Amino acid sequence: MSHLAPSDLHFLGNYTRALPVSLNRMMENAYDWEHLPFVHPSSFASIELIDEGEWGWRCKTNFPLAAGGGDQVVELLVDRASHYWATTVLEGTGEGVQIHTQAISKGQRAIEIDIRFYLPQAPETDAQAAMILGYLQAQYKTLYDEDEALMSARQSALDRKLADPAPAVSKTDLGIETELDREAVHSVDLEQGRFAVRFHDGEWIAHAAVCPHMLGPLAQGKIEKGRVICPWHGYAFDLESGGELGQKCGALPDAPPLRVIDGHLFIGD
Repeated sequence: MSHLAPSDLHFLGNYTRALPVSLNRMMENAYDWEHLPFVHPSSFASIELIDEGEWGWRCKTNFPLAAGGGDQVVELLVDRASHYWATTVLEGTGEGVQIHTQAISKGQRAIEIDIRFYLPQAPETDAQAAMILGYLQAQYKTLYDEDEALMSARQSALDRKLADPAPAVSKTDLGIETELDREAVHSVDLEQGRFAVRFHDGEWIAHAAVCPHMLGPLAQGKIEKGRVICPWHGYAFDLESGGELGQKCGALPDAPPLRVIDGHLFIGD
């Protein structure tokens, strides 16, 4: 498949930004097509993989109705060694548009990205060019606001996994059961792992607080039809068995039992 070089396209403008993350997290994010509709729901309604590899990925995406709907086939080509990737709209709305991103290290956990927008043809007027550039800059600001939150949380989860020894407790008193906030999710660290305790369908339940896929925050996941859903990639785990619905990653560890003793809610044996 051939691709036009940027010199053959019209350079519209760019968007630059400093991010408090490492190059590793940024490149990991570039390859991670699965997160797009879950972390960026205002920009992507769904995504379907066509092909992927070390070279990057190619997917069919769908816009939310609020954004006008419609489909695209998008390809992202990666030069991992140069921390550079180019996104091309192969089919659909914006066909022929290319977006090139260069990431540059500014420290151990600090980078700068330069996102450059190219169009197949120049806009008809300066006013039209300014409108399109403004739209793209605003869209990418939103995308990177959302990605920065994901990448920072991912780094914190990795740091915690490497640094925090498991607490030497197998049981915890969460407090007086009738006074616990039923709208909140209560996170608990035990020697068995980190668990989320929440009130659901008239009873207290517990499940793993960390997704085994990429350490996503299952404690923040929605519960639907007996499953807890990871907010990063939409992986759905059965609350009874712990298994992932699509068998895309390992099962959740069994949650310790919950008991009310002398009016207090306890988790663990």
